[in-house]
Amino acid sequence: MAATKNELGEDTGMKTAVILLVNLALCAATALAQDAVMRNADVVELVKAGFPESTIILKIRSGATAFDTSAADLIKLKKAHVPPKVIEAMLQPRAPQAASQAPSAIATRTPQTPPGGAGLLSLWGTKQTKIDVDRVFLLDGDQRLEMKYSQPTTRRRWVVVMQSFAVLAGASSHLRTTNRSPVFEMILPDNVEVSSIVLLGELASRSNQSREIMISSAYLTSTEGLPPERNKRLIYDKAADQASAPEGYIIYDIRPADPLRPGEYAFIVSKPAAGTFGPMGNANFSYNFYELGVD
Repeated sequence: MAATKNELGEDTGMKTAVILLVNLALCAATALAQDAVMRNADVVELVKAGFPESTIILKIRSGATAFDTSAADLIKLKKAHVPPKVIEAMLQPRAPQAASQAPSAIATRTPQTPPGGAGLLSLWGTKQTKIDVDRVFLLDGDQRLEMKYSQPTTRRRWVVVMQSFAVLAGASSHLRTTNRSPVFEMILPDNVEVSSIVLLGELASRSNQSREIMISSAYLTSTEGLPPERNKRLIYDKAADQASAPEGYIIYDIRPADPLRPGEYAFIVSKPAAGTFGPMGNANFSYNFYELGVD
């Protein structure tokens, strides 16, 4: 490029090159900023990759977002198996703080790194007073996979007695393993008897592309619970590493006492509706069914 000078003696070629470089830098910075914005597709990819919902929520609330939250987009997120708590975080990307809380009270609840390291923050949380008991992990070899739960519908039929069945849609579970002795990891308050609220049931497959298990029968008297032949005996062990357990909670490793045969199963956890835990079939309780197929 031939150097030219204007009437002030300035090198116009050099000036043009500098302006061009500045414009390119601004365009690049703008592109990077747009890439850093989190969108619906990013959330779906994190869910598909198996990240815990707590980690995804932390990511949502730690940076810029541009979510589409119309009714149609929310339906797409549900169909993509995005957990409800993650969708709620997308609707309200910034965690609300109670206006009545003094700054010192808020500071005392700031998450602290547990003894096991910062990586544990995304698993069970930290020294908090209460957590939702709805996370179950499948320990399969060197993998830890967070399981998704369903809440079944109920089917009833008369065969001399009135029988009630918990019914799950679909012919088979999406989560599958070839491990006949899988381990289920979960956390519970330390004042809960784990064997009273956790079951492992073998599901029966039906011709209408569903799976079910009987949960109660009644004639003159009522019998609640799973049929003995489908209620798999479990072993409940406290996990060797309790470093990531918040105060007042215990992490359990739960496994079948005997190897499972190939089939469809549900790891069943009762969810209290009235503040306490209770037996299978109690109307005050709902149940999370964590589905697993054994091949």
